[in-house]
Amino acid sequence: MSTFDFLSVLFSVILGLALTQVLQGFRALMLARSRVVVYWPSLIWAGLMILIVAQAWWGMYSMRDFRSWNFAMYSMVVVQTTLMYLAAGVALADIPDEGVIDLRAMYFAHRGWFFGLMALTVATTWVKDFVTMGHLSSPANAAFLAVYFVLSVIAAISRSSWYHAALAPFSVLAIFFNAALLSARL
Repeated sequence: MSTFDFLSVLFSVILGLALTQVLQGFRALMLARSRVVVYWPSLIWAGLMILIVAQAWWGMYSMRDFRSWNFAMYSMVVVQTTLMYLAAGVALADIPDEGVIDLRAMYFAHRGWFFGLMALTVATTWVKDFVTMGHLSSPANAAFLAVYFVLSVIAAISRSSWYHAALAPFSVLAIFFNAALLSARL
């Protein structure tokens, strides 16, 4: 067993739990569908969390070639995956067993935490890249992360319905495009 094989178990568990959070949220909405007032940006972000987590796990395989690991490298990956887990848990917060479930109200109640965690995840990604590789992964990814960081900070602060309604579909396109560019092969 290589060092990466050993260390990646924890990364995989944390990211698996993140996926579980989002999938449980979708399951709860399906079961409570008669009580749900849909807000599509909330559903888009929950779906995007699945892609973000899957892409992170896919991308972490490139770390298999690192020959010597230190605790700083390991810690940054654990922090990054933990932040993704927390964001995934807020994407579709716990669905109550009774009463109307207003996804718009839930979205705006938790937007500061969700987008704040996403901005922290981006910042941690920069630090992780420097700690593990000594540089950012690529200029294109650095630019994407910079834009994503700024948009996340604005989303964490903004209560503007139009901003959030525009950000969700824009993010779908941007995240899919970035994933296609950077993660096409292992």
